[in-house]
Amino acid sequence: MAEPTPRDTLLDHAYEIADKYGLAALSVRGLASDCNVSVGTIYNHFASKGELTTATTALYFKRAFYTDFCHPTKGERYLDFCKRMFDSMEKTIHHFREHWLKDSEALPTAEKTIARFREEKQFDHICEGMIIIFKNDPSIRHDLPSHVTAEAVSKFTLRNIIAELRSEQPDCSLLFTMLEQTLYEQ
Repeated sequence: MAEPTPRDTLLDHAYEIADKYGLAALSVRGLASDCNVSVGTIYNHFASKGELTTATTALYFKRAFYTDFCHPTKGERYLDFCKRMFDSMEKTIHHFREHWLKDSEALPTAEKTIARFREEKQFDHICEGMIIIFKNDPSIRHDLPSHVTAEAVSKFTLRNIIAELRSEQPDCSLLFTMLEQTLYEQ
């Protein structure tokens, strides 16, 4: 395994700070102090606090989502993957909002926007994986209408999961019932 770069080491420390105290507590000076390096060293790797925040947020979602969703269980049905994904995403996003975005009103609007962008970028990656799983699910009916493609179903499914995750009480049972009834022989 390759040795971590100084940037990776700094990012790991930034991750620990954000995970423990929230993104609002992350600062260039605080990270420099935590790592026993100069502020200039931090700026050599991150041009601004916004860039540091963005990279740290990206690392959170990479660790949370890529670990769970880049390695589907062999032979897992598309629907079963989606159910597992929803449960995990619900926990991941709840943790992010409760712990990482605590005191988020202290974060400048630009940093919140960047954090949201990074979250959505991870969703694009997940959708690509969903398409592959759909195409490899031998249980899916072969007589579906031509417009019911792996891409269309995956985008529809993910959009609805994300919408539910943004609601007060996320519940995808209706979505999953519709997928079961539409995609699989009864």
